[in-house]
Amino acid sequence: MASPVNMILGFMFLLASASSTNNSPRNNIIDEDDVADLKDLLHSSMQSIILLNDLVTKLTEKVSDLTISFADTKADMRNLKTTVEEERANLKTSVEEERANLKTSVEEKMTNLMTSVEEDMADLKASPREVMIVSGEEEAGEAGCARVCSGTTGRGTTNWFDYGSTRVKLSVDISDCGFVKVPTVTTSVEGTGYEYELFKAIGLAAVHDTTTTSFSIVVGGSSSSYYPVRGRAASWGWNVEWISVGYIC
Repeated sequence: MASPVNMILGFMFLLASASSTNNSPRNNIIDEDDVADLKDLLHSSMQSIILLNDLVTKLTEKVSDLTISFADTKADMRNLKTTVEEERANLKTSVEEERANLKTSVEEKMTNLMTSVEEDMADLKASPREVMIVSGEEEAGEAGCARVCSGTTGRGTTNWFDYGSTRVKLSVDISDCGFVKVPTVTTSVEGTGYEYELFKAIGLAAVHDTTTTSFSIVVGGSSSSYYPVRGRAASWGWNVEWISVGYIC
């Protein structure tokens, strides 16, 4: 298919040829019609060229806009990448700073706590000696660490168990006292029954197996009528009242 430019050049050539043959009357009739047709064709071609030129111009503008938009998008992507990298770097720096601050804070608190404990220990050691332990089961501790701790197993809550056919045994928990060395323990058995049961009892202060957290006591009777076995100790309301003295540090 011929291009519009070539068509226009061809039409112009035909018009020039038609003008040069105007000397013949016969040719004038034919040439005038041909010239009119050529003019119409030329006019249509020019309009097509104008429309095509407008279309090319619009397409060129679109391509230009797309090129600019693509360039802007690339620039935005570069800026976004830079921003993300900066945010990541800032976040990493912030986390490292928070970690360092937390570590420093924990270290300071630990130092303050240790200082406070040492000061409390010094104050405890320097405090007046209200309790004096002359001797004990183990090597003596700091004088300021001596403690007196007492308690009772309670009436109706003391769990005696038979220890042979004539005696009962009880293990007493003293772990709440916080002793770090075996304490000295003194006991007494208290009851709610007749006093004869206690008068006839044997071993009311017999303490053995003492540790920093417990001790045991075994109590028997002087005759079969006063053997505290088979639930008699509980029915008589027997319970152990104790005092222990030892070191807590």
